[in-house]
Amino acid sequence: MLETDTTGLTTESLALQAYRHFRRALMSGQYTPGQKIKLKDVADELGISPTPVREALGRLVSEQVLSQIDRRSVRVPILRAGAYKEIRDLRFMLEGEAAARAAVIATPDQIEGLSAIHDRLCDARDADDTLRMIMENVRFHQTLCRLSDMPILSRVVENLWLKCGPMMNAFVDFPPPAPRRRHPHLDVLRGLRNRDPALAKASIQDDISTSSEPILRYLLVRFGEIDEAESGIDRSAGRAAG
Repeated sequence: MLETDTTGLTTESLALQAYRHFRRALMSGQYTPGQKIKLKDVADELGISPTPVREALGRLVSEQVLSQIDRRSVRVPILRAGAYKEIRDLRFMLEGEAAARAAVIATPDQIEGLSAIHDRLCDARDADDTLRMIMENVRFHQTLCRLSDMPILSRVVENLWLKCGPMMNAFVDFPPPAPRRRHPHLDVLRGLRNRDPALAKASIQDDISTSSEPILRYLLVRFGEIDEAESGIDRSAGRAAG
């Protein structure tokens, strides 16, 4: 529920609060590919009128993050393989650059803060808390970008996560998350602590590639661009709707 003051107003508009709510939810995998979002259901959930929700959803539709169905509902798109690959490649370049820059300028306290996020991710995985695991993974990547002190890059990466976040949710178990002691994030952290830009960059790029590959293969099969036999995955692996 969004917070309001005693007059029913907020320090920032309800539409802006709703917009930020949706951005966080999409990036952290709270919506799945193909999911229909009904305006009234969200308004009831947030405890606000439909008007600011409609504004927020309309803004995300105009940004091509969501697809309009009718006046009362929108849908989370299922990306085609080419679009997903473009997002993956952009993340590969931009997050790699951010990691390299962070290895040069991040403070020890900032690095330990990033390490704590990874620990929470692993704890969530051990507890079989999928949503929290996804949220901490998003937080790790976005915090790493912020440590680069490149706000424009960070904003672009955040917008890319808006589009790929639901796909990460649909495939959270494929491949299974890396064991705690061998997760690529650990090499990212080692690169930061050792002031090794090349290691930090290569490690976050390895993380992106490893997590993206099964999603890309599934999309290629789903839209008939390769045969299922070529993909090397079980078609039932993807939980994407549609």
